[in-house]
Amino acid sequence: MANVQSPFGFSPEGTVGGSTPNFRLSRRLIASTNTTPIYTGDAVVPVTSSVTGYITQATASTVALAGIFWGCRYLSLSQGHTVWSRYWPGSDANGDVSALVIDDPQAVFMVQAGGTAIGLTSLNLNIQLAVGTGNTTTGQSGMFVQSPANTATLPFTVVGFVTDPPGAPGTDITTAYNNVLVTFNNEIFRAGLTSVS
Repeated sequence: MANVQSPFGFSPEGTVGGSTPNFRLSRRLIASTNTTPIYTGDAVVPVTSSVTGYITQATASTVALAGIFWGCRYLSLSQGHTVWSRYWPGSDANGDVSALVIDDPQAVFMVQAGGTAIGLTSLNLNIQLAVGTGNTTTGQSGMFVQSPANTATLPFTVVGFVTDPPGAPGTDITTAYNNVLVTFNNEIFRAGLTSVS
């Protein structure tokens, strides 16, 4: 079966070295005035010039990641009580939003490649993220990866590929939209390194 274009962001799969994962969920803050939606599985970055720990959705840049967004809670202005949500819609909070972020520097994530296959020649190369379109119904990210290169400031490193079960969507590493395994490269707890290849 052919790969299908259906990006889902960064989904935790394990850790480098195969140790038991705990994914170290840390609490970060989103400013109630931040109008950029953030979805489960989105990479997030610290807000520049902020010493308060605020985060926002990452873009394709050289800023070190704060981690992967994994949900939030906030006091809803429209509902009048605390809401637990898979995504930050960009409004409706009274005060700061409490976000959960996976920031374990050893975490490994599954993510979909973009319009060009990410194959064996990209193993151990660093790779850039692309934002895509999040799903407001499910709260799921639309991020994916593309443009592997030997560049120290790229946010992730390719460490493997999803090939099982054979024939399932995303397992053909020779065509676009295959599923790739990545770990953090340029992250607040892991300084960016030039690729090993």
